[in-house]
Amino acid sequence: MESAMNIIQQYEWRYICYEELLEEIWGYGQQLINQVGLECFTFYVEASAGYHSF
Repeated sequence: MESAMNIIQQYEWRYICYEELLEEIWGYGQQLINQVGLECFTFYVEASAGYHSF
């Protein structure tokens, strides 16, 4: 049985737009950190705050 994609994977595979990612990312917290790692989670949190431009 395959596991469902987390919210960051959905964004990276373009299943959701950046705005949806921003709306959802804050509610995932520790669960998402455990799935994708702190560095990846931190990048997207910082990006949502405007620290990264891409």
